[in-house]
Amino acid sequence: MERMNVFVVGAGVVGLSTAIRALEAGYNVTIFAEIFPGDPKSIKYTSCWAGADHISVVTSSTFMHELERETMQAFLHLIEVDPLVPVMLRPHVELTQAAGPDIKKKYDHLSQFYSDFRSLRQSELPEGVVAGVMFPTIHVDVPRYLPYLMNRFLHAGGQAFRMTIPSLSSLIARNDRPVLEAFPLSAGSPPSSDPAAVINCTGLGALSLGDVLDTDVYPTRGETLLIRAPWVHHGMTYYCQNSDVSYIIPRQSGDVILGGTWQIDDWHPISRPETVKSIKERGIHAYPELLPPNKRENPDINDLDVVEECVGLRTTRKGGIRLETTSIDIGGKEFPIIHNYGHGGAGYQSSWGSAKRAIELLQASLER
Repeated sequence: MERMNVFVVGAGVVGLSTAIRALEAGYNVTIFAEIFPGDPKSIKYTSCWAGADHISVVTSSTFMHELERETMQAFLHLIEVDPLVPVMLRPHVELTQAAGPDIKKKYDHLSQFYSDFRSLRQSELPEGVVAGVMFPTIHVDVPRYLPYLMNRFLHAGGQAFRMTIPSLSSLIARNDRPVLEAFPLSAGSPPSSDPAAVINCTGLGALSLGDVLDTDVYPTRGETLLIRAPWVHHGMTYYCQNSDVSYIIPRQSGDVILGGTWQIDDWHPISRPETVKSIKERGIHAYPELLPPNKRENPDINDLDVVEECVGLRTTRKGGIRLETTSIDIGGKEFPIIHNYGHGGAGYQSSWGSAKRAIELLQASLER
């Protein structure tokens, strides 16, 4: 039987993971996107700015926890079968200056979620810290992981074309010049036959994408610093007395992400000097080991080896992740649209679980 064509719109971590799972499910898969891994960094491409690690979100949503568990299992499987995958299982420490019901709830949740979880002894806590825990979790080397996914998709037989997509209907009908001028990242031409379905993984693009125009989508701005500190080998989250949060995420490359901010509905695309200063000050207070060994006796933020100031816009959505099926009528023919976006700060840690659910929706829509 001839394999059905499926179009995936968007080439962030969610789009790439979903496209790979669609290939594995037996479809001919083509990705259409404006920006791909390896392109110059853009505020419009959120995935390249991510940390990224796997710290389960405290929420009443069992659905979200299922996505996170499935993604954790997928990451662990990748580590087991592919020694070159830019993903690491490393220790992560959580410290807090102010214990309370919210922190207790968080630690109780994490203890149920991660194996080898343990509370830190009083003697292990830094000065000013009242509680802490440690557990192993996933750290992703983002600049290497996104090209890894892209190459995996292409080598498995997927196709990818660069283009600006004004609407899903224009992509399906292919009656607009941007479609005809699509730039191939893979051999061959776009499929000439209609897609059986389209999977929408456009992130913030869902706000302006024709046929979607999802007004529940908004950005949550995250500002971080990329620090050169190859001696750092575990992650950390530090909850300050004043509710500020600092975190570090080490990468295979020896770089470390130091964050960060969570600024709702803030579109500012570049770093703010006052925020950079605050992140540095909180960072060396929480984790002085970010500084070179010979600079720790008298900590100074100017001694941090800053590689880059980073700003990304997390795709947040009222009501949470959109994983559902709609349809578009073109010339009397219904085309299923599978939506998979709105992951907020949990794109990486729910990516494979979301991809699995999107393919289940795809299969169900094509069986009708």
